[in-house]
Amino acid sequence: MKSVLKFAVLLAVLFTAGTARAQNPLPDLNVRELTRGKIQVSWYSPEGNCIQLAVQRSTDSSRNFRTIFSALSPELVNNGFLDNKPIPGKAYYRIFYVIQGGAYFFTRAVMVETTPAVIETPLSSLEKPKDLTNIYLKKTLLFRLTRPEYQRFRDSVLKAKDALRRMDANNVEWKPAQNNASKDMVRVYQKDMLVAELDRKAYARFRDSINEYTKDTLVAIDPSRTQIHPFTPIPRGTVFIYRNDSLIRQIDVTLYKNFKDSMSTRTKDTLFAKDNNRVEIHPFMPRFAWRPSQYVFTNSKGFLTIYLPLAKQRRYHIIFYEEDGSEVFRIKSVKETEFILDKTEFVHTGWFNFELFEDDKLKEKNRFYLSN
Repeated sequence: MKSVLKFAVLLAVLFTAGTARAQNPLPDLNVRELTRGKIQVSWYSPEGNCIQLAVQRSTDSSRNFRTIFSALSPELVNNGFLDNKPIPGKAYYRIFYVIQGGAYFFTRAVMVETTPAVIETPLSSLEKPKDLTNIYLKKTLLFRLTRPEYQRFRDSVLKAKDALRRMDANNVEWKPAQNNASKDMVRVYQKDMLVAELDRKAYARFRDSINEYTKDTLVAIDPSRTQIHPFTPIPRGTVFIYRNDSLIRQIDVTLYKNFKDSMSTRTKDTLFAKDNNRVEIHPFMPRFAWRPSQYVFTNSKGFLTIYLPLAKQRRYHIIFYEEDGSEVFRIKSVKETEFILDKTEFVHTGWFNFELFEDDKLKEKNRFYLSN
């Protein structure tokens, strides 16, 4: 009797274990090299009862696995993770997850071989602006892509039956197809990559988790497409100097005091602190102070007077201009030391410019005002 009871208990345990495995909400995960030096790990959880999920990585298929990512929203139906710093050569990935009720599982380990990453070179030395492609959507700049990034983006867009219209050598307009995606699905892009394709309920949870747990931004491209704009933290200890919304310099916070003092002592510009890390330069704009000429001026009665004491010894000529630069008339040779011009010579009142030449050299360039 005891042996029968033990056998019944053993069957119950095996049945319970089999049921737990049958509740596994995650089929085999998908691991692939998305681009050189970037590994994409994605999974599908149709039950939606996962309460904890972690991506683990190892150089061995059965030992030394370490967690490299913990999902903020493990209940999402579709989700993924991008490993930007993979192990060179062969690496193994698996997922550890816990479902409601406390049961936990491991997926099988999937091996992927990483192509050595290309050493990134600063934009100033290799990636010149002319080598970048600007992607526009309805006249709005979405992002800038290098040539390899643009090729991947173009392939994914054409696969989705969208259209690309090249405006010029560096600018491309993205025209998403109107009916190429199900109304119940939302595609999520990050720069040049499609990172997820979610149904409406899963997307709502995804959107809420992004808003609650990250500082990233979701921008709707159209009803079925969304763009992730990752949050870029400002490095601590760095001050960014702007002029007219253009970044002209970034300096260490320890050197900022010297920079501020030099601005105060050597210039008349003003520094305006927007926050702890951003400072704007407001250039000094001197006021224009007009000084009337001592040679060509209007007298107390409003008539234009020309006074040249050396007219007998030197050669003078004068050219009069409208404010827009068009010539009114000129006096080719001035013989008198002082004389008055009638207002009718200028047709109208207002400001006029002139150039006074002495022995064919410009002596003065100024203006005068004729009143009624």
